[in-house]
Order: sequence, then C-alpha cells, then structure tokens
Amino acid sequence: MRILHIILSLEIGGAQRLLSDLLPLQKQNNEVKLLVFKKVETSFQASIEANGIEIINLNCRSFYNPLVVMRLIPFIKQCDIIHVHLFPTLYWVALATCKCKGVKLVYTEHSTHNKRRDKTLFRPIERYIYSKYDKLISISQQTQDSLMKWLKVKPGNRHFVVIENGVNLSAFSSVVPVATNKKQIIMVSRFAQMKDQETVIRAMTDINEDAELILVGDGPNKEHCEEVVRELGLTDRVQFLGARGDISELIARAYIGVQSSIWEGFGLTAVELMAAHKPVVATNVDGLKQVVEGAGCLFEVGDTKTLAFHINEMLRNKCLYTTLANQCYERAKYYDISRMAVCYQKVYEELFAHKRLEIIR
Repeated sequence: MRILHIILSLEIGGAQRLLSDLLPLQKQNNEVKLLVFKKVETSFQASIEANGIEIINLNCRSFYNPLVVMRLIPFIKQCDIIHVHLFPTLYWVALATCKCKGVKLVYTEHSTHNKRRDKTLFRPIERYIYSKYDKLISISQQTQDSLMKWLKVKPGNRHFVVIENGVNLSAFSSVVPVATNKKQIIMVSRFAQMKDQETVIRAMTDINEDAELILVGDGPNKEHCEEVVRELGLTDRVQFLGARGDISELIARAYIGVQSSIWEGFGLTAVELMAAHKPVVATNVDGLKQVVEGAGCLFEVGDTKTLAFHINEMLRNKCLYTTLANQCYERAKYYDISRMAVCYQKVYEELFAHKRLEIIR
C-alpha cells in the first residue's frame, strides 16, 4: 500500500514523536511517505529521514491559508491511504480529497479537547469535515468519547476506532542512567496552552531542596514560566533545556517524572518516563490518568501541595520509590509501539480492501 502521512511540521510534540517511531515500522510492509506543511529541523525529522522515509515539504508561509488545498491534491492522488494528524491539516485534507476519488482517509484524534469545541458554531462545520474521513482513530477511549460527544455521534459508529499510543520501549529502558549532583524531577512537554509547567514550578517551593526541576521543551508559555521562576527565587533549582533530541538520555538521568497537563489525549511522555523505570506523578485528567492511575501518583490540576507531597514522599522513602517505579515500568509494557503499528495496519488493510472492491464494481 502507498501510505502518505500529513502533518503541519515535525516540531517537538506528541503526534510528531508518534510518527518518528511509527513510520519506520510501517515502512517494513508499505510504501510510506510524510508530507509536512513546513520543515523544522528536529530530532524527529532526522530520525525519519535516517530510516529512508521521504519527507515532502510544502514550505508553507502560513498553515491557515486555504490555497494549500490545491497544493495537496497532486500528492494525495498518488496514494492509497492518507493518514492525517492535527488541525488545521484536518480541514485542508478533507477539502482536498473532494477532488480525489478512491483515496481512503484516516485521521488520528490526539487530544480530548481543543478551542474549537468551546464554540458551538463550529459543530456543523466539524461534523461535515470529520464525515469526509473513512476512519477516525482516537489515541484513548476518553479521546474518542469526547470527540463523539462533540460531533453528536451515537456509540457504535463503525467509523470510530480507538488505538492507544505506543512507545519504543527499548529506546528508554536500555539507556544507562548518568549520576547527577541533585535528584532531578523532569517534565518533557511543549510550553503550550494544554500544558501546565507553572504548577510544577510553584510546587518546587514545597519540595525538598536536594531536588531540582528539569523542564524540556519550547513554546509560547516558556517566557512566562521563566518569569515565575525568577519571582519565586528558584533560578538555582529550575533548568530550562529547550527542545532537545536526547530525551531518552535526559529521562534516564532523572529521578522522578512529572506530567502536568490541563487536558491530554493520552500521555505519551508519561509512558516514556515509565518505560525508563521512573515513577510518574501526573494530573488527574482524562487521557492521562488512565495511563498512570494504579501505577504512579495523581494530583488535581493546579494542586501544588499534593504534587509536592507525592514527590517528597518518593524522595524520602526509597522503598516507596522502588515500588512505584516497578509498577510504572510494568504498566509501560502494555504500550509497546509494535502493538500499535499492528492495529494501524489492520485499519489500512480493511480500507484498502474496500477500495479494491469499489474499483472492481
């Protein structure tokens, strides 16, 4: 099968990380290419290209220019399966395929919430756009439930499928930790609306002073968080490392992992932390709590006191730390990337079989 994945760019993010792990596996049985609206030099891009996968660059000046629809059509016509990720790619590909007969469309929903769902006037538009896709894959049951509720779709609709995210477990479990002067608490996330690094920063005022916070990632909220660190006098205990390509090594050095999100589709970074044998403390939100609950610890959004309590307990109690780390590692084993790749392949093969029947008829 000829499969084309389409995403805005390969900037650091969960969907991009997913593609960098998934595409090499899909290449084993298919002809796979990736189309981006704009190339961004990241470790994800380097990894995908190193595996011999072609990246088509539209070099768009704006992601929101509807003229991109016409530029997409020639590439879409060359493929059997078009697999789309994130907004506004969701819209532009749906409109482009109106001119591309026979192509099968797949969209992966990566989050339980977005700003469009705050405005009901978007619902009829979204119902039309989503209806253009042959399969709508959600990365967690909570993500699918939220999407179906938003679109007012009845349960049991065969176009909706849940395929939970996967992680290349060996990439994290096999890295040998490097000793550090202080016990490191790490959070790996973009500084974006759905993430909440500020709560973790504020919790540091109640966390034992022999620990430091490592924040990995970039984004629009980073400058604000840096200002909060200065206001709280934590500049010697909080490090901003920016976007990095050595995530597995950074996680290996850390002692405790934190995933603080206001909403989340799945919690891919939480799985990566658990795969590296790190105990995880995460916010009690749909999509994330299902990954961590029963293995690591949960706290409510913005609750700095409970977050600090869980971390301090692990810093003080080695037995508790080891128990939670082991539980998290066992939980991570369920989310192996190979399992996810098999599930996606089944979806593609089903759609491809239908395409062939349509051609015969």
